[in-house]
Amino acid sequence: MFWRLLLSTIMALVLARAALAAPRPLPVYTEIAGSEHEYVVVAGDTLWAISGRFTMTNRLLETLNPLDDHNHLHAGQRLRVSDRHIVPRRDPDGLVIDVAARTLFWFRQGALEGRFPVAVGRADWATPAGRYRIIGRREDPVWHVPPSIQEEMRRRGEPVVTSVAPGPDNPLGKYWIQLSAAGYGLHGTNAPMSVGKVATHGCMRLLPEHVERLFHEAPDGLRVDIIDEPIKVARDAAGRLWLEVHPDLYRGRPIQAADVTARLGATGMADAVDPVLVAGVVERAWGTPEDVTRGQARSEAAPTGAVADATGVSRAAAGR
Repeated sequence: MFWRLLLSTIMALVLARAALAAPRPLPVYTEIAGSEHEYVVVAGDTLWAISGRFTMTNRLLETLNPLDDHNHLHAGQRLRVSDRHIVPRRDPDGLVIDVAARTLFWFRQGALEGRFPVAVGRADWATPAGRYRIIGRREDPVWHVPPSIQEEMRRRGEPVVTSVAPGPDNPLGKYWIQLSAAGYGLHGTNAPMSVGKVATHGCMRLLPEHVERLFHEAPDGLRVDIIDEPIKVARDAAGRLWLEVHPDLYRGRPIQAADVTARLGATGMADAVDPVLVAGVVERAWGTPEDVTRGQARSEAAPTGAVADATGVSRAAAGR
């Protein structure tokens, strides 16, 4: 009896280890939203803020705009920007907040109602992935400063604040939408240039006009999925495969092309993707969908309007 139990335990451990080592399949999505287009700089703009507004990586923005001086923009200057992302659909109705892409996707009656840039938690204050619901909301909220943030203020030698009244200095802005995760919510901001960035203590910060719309239109009980998927793949209507890779924010390790190729293989795409193209997407980590279909002519990789229009995937109107 003892030896049978020991053998069963060993086999269970071996199977568990093998399961952990096996590459995990990727969800296969079917929609890409957004476009590559021109943006006209306004007074006060910075590349940092523009990349957040369009949820671009800085590397992609600088690749599209090889400027002599990235630190000084002038009003009227024209830049190429891209807000293209694979849409991680979950349910016909609900919000999906993609931490990797720093984007909120809003679905209503099966359609993509809007896409909003969102600031997410820093690496040391990670926004928690999971399935939640909206359970309440407040207009003109008082910010009751959590003890952990008070302690951070103390360590930095800043005045320790326990609460902030409604008004222009309130980091929550005018609207707060409470999630079923205690202490977490969607809210406005008094620092709009930080939206679309990795900047918060875990909550999700939106531009004032976007959070106001959600405050009035997203009902209590609505499902909210927070996901962290730095690797996403989509198959379009023509059968082409698109890979989107972001830096892995919270795990603190570089994404390896071999691991991505293995996961694509586990998804059943080993014979459909070009591993050389996959490696290029991983190395660039531009955070935008790139065609990795096997058999296409290889060229110097760069996002262009022609590529953006070649997906054959539906594009819903983006909320901006």
